[in-house]
Amino acid sequence: MITDQLIMRWKKTSLPDPPDWGEYVCRAFNGSDGDIDAWLGIVACGLTDGVLDREFFYDCMYSHGELEYDKFFIVECSGVPAATLAVICDYEKKEGYIHMVACKPEFRGRGIGARLNTEAVRALISAGMLTAYLTTDDFRIPAIKSYLRAGFYPDMINEEHRKRWADVLARIGEKT
Repeated sequence: MITDQLIMRWKKTSLPDPPDWGEYVCRAFNGSDGDIDAWLGIVACGLTDGVLDREFFYDCMYSHGELEYDKFFIVECSGVPAATLAVICDYEKKEGYIHMVACKPEFRGRGIGARLNTEAVRALISAGMLTAYLTTDDFRIPAIKSYLRAGFYPDMINEEHRKRWADVLARIGEKT
């Protein structure tokens, strides 16, 4: 049984160009009840067992450090919340954490994750972060592909993770 998430790391690179959002709008989270509800609706599609209450939002989003709204993204299409990603920065360590990356099923496969990852890398670099990490699950193959394209790489923290990463990378045609 798999009990812990895989880890991916990032090291500072050059600042990528801003993504072309086309028909989508990527904006900063604003802290309103409406944005909390939008976030809950997005993360209910794959990261949680359903829409949870605001207590879950506060517990989840404030448990890893200071939440800076300009690094907490909501993507919308025609006003409909579609995806989210938060960058949490540890300014002392100069390390970022990519947190709660999610996209509603009806918006998947449209490159939103790749664009969000670019926004995340831009936010990391702009905030002076030298490294970053994220956690993911073995079955989130499209997300892992997107993270790899954004410059994240598997962290082989132990033998179990090496085996799991070898399996994941084999499924997507990448070498370990």
